[in-house]
Amino acid sequence: KGKDSQGEEVIKPYTPTTLDSDVGYFELVIKMYPQGRMSHHFREMKEGDYMAVKGPKGRFKYQPNQVRAFGMLAGGSGITPMFQVARAILENPIDNTMVHLIYANVTYDDILLKDELDALAKNYPDRFKIYYVLNQPPEVWNGGVGFVSKEMIEANCPAPAADVKVLRCGPPPMNKAMAAHLDALGYTSDMQFQF
Repeated sequence: KGKDSQGEEVIKPYTPTTLDSDVGYFELVIKMYPQGRMSHHFREMKEGDYMAVKGPKGRFKYQPNQVRAFGMLAGGSGITPMFQVARAILENPIDNTMVHLIYANVTYDDILLKDELDALAKNYPDRFKIYYVLNQPPEVWNGGVGFVSKEMIEANCPAPAADVKVLRCGPPPMNKAMAAHLDALGYTSDMQFQF
């Protein structure tokens, strides 16, 4: 909870990137927007300042090996819940779940947590696959281009099955488009979850 540039109270939910096993602190990834109401509050803060927080309040509770594989469709800052779930899975030695992440952004510089995601792909090559998609890719780019399509989902996510779940988190237009793609590909509502 904070105050915007007009002094009005603003409340915004964030997903920690730390795990439940990280005791005594949590980390957030915060994308700053020039006109963002909460961004203003964060810009005004100094080291040592206090901020009111509450939680957790998530609707998604992950259990090790609850599915054979997750597909994850993330856009922009929608990567944060995906990163937290992926870490919880991959860093648990008794969890065998596969993770297939499609992460969409406008430009290369917009990709959040890129080093951390690439480290997961390097450290868990048999269990974590990532496919980046950019609207405005650089000249040399081997990922997807444009918006996430049905074909990209088909090629980079596990096929619909009772032991598969696809998580999605992104801007509202992306969430709506991804739900339509998943429905068209045969993923039932039980196989989908939107953060």
